[in-house]
Amino acid sequence: MRFDFGRVCVAVAFAAMIAAGACSSGPSPSPTSRSGPTIYEPGQRPPDEQLADHRDDAAPTVEAERYDPRGFVRPPHLRGREPVRVGLLLPFTAAGESAQLIASAMFDAAQLAAFDAGDDGFLLIPKDTRGTADGAAAAARSALADGAEIILGPVFAESVEAAAAVTRAAHTPMIAFSSDLNAGGNGVYLLSFPPELEIERVTDYAMRQQLTRFGVLAPLTVYGERVSNAFAEEVYVRGGVIVHEERYEQTPDAMLAPAQRLARYAQEIVPMERRHEYDPNAPQAAPGADAGYTQGYQAVLMPEQGTLLRALAPLLPYYNVDITRVKLLGVAAWQNPRLTREPALRGGWFAAPDPEITQGFENRFAAAFGAPPPRLASLAYDATRLAAQLATADRRRGRFSEDAITDPNGYFGADGLYRLNRDGSVERGLAILEIQPGGIQVVDPAPRSFAQGF
Repeated sequence: MRFDFGRVCVAVAFAAMIAAGACSSGPSPSPTSRSGPTIYEPGQRPPDEQLADHRDDAAPTVEAERYDPRGFVRPPHLRGREPVRVGLLLPFTAAGESAQLIASAMFDAAQLAAFDAGDDGFLLIPKDTRGTADGAAAAARSALADGAEIILGPVFAESVEAAAAVTRAAHTPMIAFSSDLNAGGNGVYLLSFPPELEIERVTDYAMRQQLTRFGVLAPLTVYGERVSNAFAEEVYVRGGVIVHEERYEQTPDAMLAPAQRLARYAQEIVPMERRHEYDPNAPQAAPGADAGYTQGYQAVLMPEQGTLLRALAPLLPYYNVDITRVKLLGVAAWQNPRLTREPALRGGWFAAPDPEITQGFENRFAAAFGAPPPRLASLAYDATRLAAQLATADRRRGRFSEDAITDPNGYFGADGLYRLNRDGSVERGLAILEIQPGGIQVVDPAPRSFAQGF
C-alpha cells in the first residue's frame, strides 16, 4: 500500500505545514519551506542527481565507517544545519491487507506528531519492512545509512528481533511497537500495550474492592496462556486464590463444557490452598469450616473479545452462575460499545487507556485523515512525539541516550501516562472501566503522574 500524500492535505490545523513539506505530487517530495518537519515517502530517497544536496559533507569517522555520514539524507532547506534524523519502520507492503492498513494509519499518526512538534529540523524517514524479519533488518540498515539517530518501529515481534540485531550493532536506540516482552532490552524499548499491564491493573482494583477468590475462563491460545499466567501471579502476590481455571477452544460449541465445569465452582464448597497460610501437614477441616476452605469464587477473569465474548459470557448465567454476585473481569478489548448490549457483561470491569484522554487524539486524527485511528496508531504518534521532544536536547549530551529515554517521570501521550524502563518494558497509567447498558463508564480514572504510586 503506497501512502497517499494527497490525503494529508485535508488537515486544516496543519495544512500550511503539509503544503510546504509533504503534499508534493512528485514521487519524492522535497520540502521548500522551513515551517515544519521533513517527511519522505516510504521507500523513497532524493533522486541520485540531487544527492550532493542531500548528504552531509563531513568526512566519515572510524565509528561511522559502516554508515558513511556523506550518505546521510539532508533536505536542501537544511543545508548548513544538522537535522534530527528519525527512522520509522513499518510494514507498508506486508502480505496482509490489514497490516498494510495499520502501517498507513501509523504513518499518518507519526506525521501528525511530527507536525504537532513543529520542528523544521526534524526529519522523519519511513522505511518499509515488508512485514518480514529480513525486510525489517534491511529497513533498519537503510534508515541507519540515511543517518537515523533513533529508530521507531517495527511492529511484529520477529521484525523487532531482526531489526534489533542491526540497531544494537550500531549502538542506536529503537522504540518498537511489539508487545513481546522477550524482544525488549539492551537498547530496544517496547512502546506497546502488553496484556500484563491490563491484568495487573484490573486485579489490583478488584482486590482493593475486597474480592479475593477468582475463577478463570480463558482461550486455549498463546494469548490465553500469557494472560492466565499473569493473572495467577498478580492474584498470588496480593494474597488471593484462584479457585478454578478452565480453558477452551475458540468455537461456540467448544466453550460449553468448560463454562459448565467452571459454573459448578460458583455454587459448591471448594477446598483450596491459602497460599500464604496453608499448612499441608495440618489436619483437614470439615467442609464449610474457615481454615483452608471457602465457598466458590467472587469474580471470573474472561479474556475474550468481540463475537466470541458475546457467546461466552451468557453461558455462566445459563449454567446458574448468579452474575449479580459474581464480577466478570476482562481486558482492554472489552472497550467495545457493542458489548453494552450483552446483559451477562453488565457491571464487568476491565483496564484500558482512559477514554477521556484518548478522545483528544482520536478526534484530531479523524479530522486530519477522515477516519478514526486504529488502536496501534497512537503508538506511532507517541513514539514520534517522544523523539521530537528528546531531539530538542544537544546531541553531544546524548539526546537519545538511555537516561533520556527512560526518564522516571515518564511522558504523557495519546493514551495517557507512560514510561519506558531500562529493561525495555513499558509502564502505563490505565483506567478501570465498567460495562453498563447506557455505555462504558470510568469507575477509577487513570493516574496523571507516576508520583501517584499506582
